[in-house]
Amino acid sequence: MARALPQARVESAGIGAVQGSAMDPAAAAIAERESLAPIHHVARQLAPNMVREFELILVMEEGQKDWIERRYPQSRGRVFLLSHWQGGDDIDDPFRGSIQMFETIYAELRSCTDDWRQRLST
Repeated sequence: MARALPQARVESAGIGAVQGSAMDPAAAAIAERESLAPIHHVARQLAPNMVREFELILVMEEGQKDWIERRYPQSRGRVFLLSHWQGGDDIDDPFRGSIQMFETIYAELRSCTDDWRQRLST
């Protein structure tokens, strides 16, 4: 998303992240191939200040959206599925999956990111 919208402030966080851990090797290989600078990525948890500061919070699964909106009611209306413009289906977490699964998920993420870029750029 940061590459798609260079003028925007883009950050990454999880709701079940192992804080401080490095990117999965399969994801890092894809990120390196795509020039996405995986060296700088460190897992971290979503924090209250992030929810306050960001106008848009994108998640991969409906359960994540529900969790954030329950925990941070002020986020309602700002939390969307990354796949929102493609029907709103959950995007699987490839954690501990095969390299092929990571490739498949990366393609989905890229397609969904392109949709958001188009809508946010207008």
